[in-house]
Amino acid sequence: MKLRDIAGCFEGEIPATIATCSAAGEPNVVTISQVHLIDDEHVAISNQFLSKTAANLAENPLATLLIPDPGCVFSYRLLTQRVRTDTDGPAFDQVSEKIELIAAMTGMVGVFDLQAIEVLRVLDVSEAPTSSATVPA
Repeated sequence: MKLRDIAGCFEGEIPATIATCSAAGEPNVVTISQVHLIDDEHVAISNQFLSKTAANLAENPLATLLIPDPGCVFSYRLLTQRVRTDTDGPAFDQVSEKIELIAAMTGMVGVFDLQAIEVLRVLDVSEAPTSSATVPA
């Protein structure tokens, strides 16, 4: 499965979840507002309030993302590996522009100052179907 096949998951309509683990084995699971599609092999997460997640990725570069598809009852599980932290450059600018646009639309300019992005290589993508019991009737 290609990332572009699930492009709707990267629009930020439904928050995603990231799970990381420190080198000592301490897990950390947090909700993130959006996963940003960079190219066919990479995604990025904005590092505005994710100090524990960023620290874990620096110690142990593997992470799992769960990204919901707003158009159906499926989510997708992405196994990722941290490539780098960007504080400038094309990927950083792309994410920063999205955040500034959202801030402008919500009256929150200056609140979400982007410090860095974590660029992650996607190693595997798999469907994570949602149980029909959790879908409202």
